[in-house]
Amino acid sequence: MEQTPSSYRPVSRPRPKMKMPLFGNMFGGGRNSPKPSNEEPHPLTKTIVPVIVAIAVVAFGIDYFTKSNAPKTSFRGQNELKEATFSGKILRKWYNVIPPENNVEYVVEIQMDKNQKRIVSFLNEKSNIGDFVVPYNTISKKANSLDITVKRYFKTDTVLTLRY
Repeated sequence: MEQTPSSYRPVSRPRPKMKMPLFGNMFGGGRNSPKPSNEEPHPLTKTIVPVIVAIAVVAFGIDYFTKSNAPKTSFRGQNELKEATFSGKILRKWYNVIPPENNVEYVVEIQMDKNQKRIVSFLNEKSNIGDFVVPYNTISKKANSLDITVKRYFKTDTVLTLRY
């Protein structure tokens, strides 16, 4: 009979079951998986979770009611622009192309006061207002008028009449 060396290990020894990092044995599957406990939750869980939910509901409620009562901050199209009045510094400008007709919408963001901003959209406007309006210039418009005054640094003030 043949003797086996002492350093010999059988080839087919069972391997330990691998666990996913960070998840551990969360998905069960193993024979040694822990059984769910019938213990009651921690007493702080009963008190803290309802308080957190109540704070979130109050915050969403305050946000909803302040936005619904706030003055209108965006104007779009001929009817809204004719009634609007604004005067302030231009923060940024951009163009939106609206498919399928590829209409070009020119959009300007105006800072009225330190805390108040307005977004003005010149949708379907036919004059070249985008050539005259540059960020950090001042723009102003009176109510019930389609005339916009653009105050520029190194050039004379320009009065543009919107055409739709």
